[in-house]
Amino acid sequence: MSIRLMIVDDHRLFREGIKKILSDTKDIVVVGEASDGESAIMNMDIYNPDIILLDIVMPHMNGIETLSKIKDLGIKSKVIILSAYSNKKNIIESIKIGANGFITKDNDSESLINVIRNVYSGETYLQPSLGKILRENIGEEFPNDIDIEKIETLSKREYEILTLIANGYNNKAIGKELFISEKTVKNHITSIFKKIEVEDRVQAVIFAYTNEII
Repeated sequence: MSIRLMIVDDHRLFREGIKKILSDTKDIVVVGEASDGESAIMNMDIYNPDIILLDIVMPHMNGIETLSKIKDLGIKSKVIILSAYSNKKNIIESIKIGANGFITKDNDSESLINVIRNVYSGETYLQPSLGKILRENIGEEFPNDIDIEKIETLSKREYEILTLIANGYNNKAIGKELFISEKTVKNHITSIFKKIEVEDRVQAVIFAYTNEII
């Protein structure tokens, strides 16, 4: 079964480039495209995509507004923000609204394909290199946001795993780093999410950076 993909970006050349990159994949099919958020929303029922690749800077309705509208309308498509502009406000706002992933346009084709497949499989993804952006001016922007009570509920092992998650490690890599099974990693992550009150890995990464864990 193919992954149905919709590309929403105001640059036609970029959309054509993505389609060419994905043309060699057997499991990803580009079913539609749009040059702005308004037309994307209008045609969502026609294309019915599994995944939406969404740019941020677009005319008429930008990516953040489009993402918010998608969620308000109850559209079930998963959304990956793919943008050249990776400032902290956009990253955090996108994740809070409900983006399933956030990557930048300077990634290679293999990385993009892997992110699409992983998000389709139910994972969330925040490009590890964006951690530096999230770390900028944390003391100024989140002066009262250090959640000591939640952090103190974490065991030493859970704290280690949260740190590795924030550094971009997947479950298999965490298990290898800490010499524990992947199943044990998953159990720890379930406990971590419950304790710090987040729903997925991306929110956990945001928590780690805003609480100065890494």
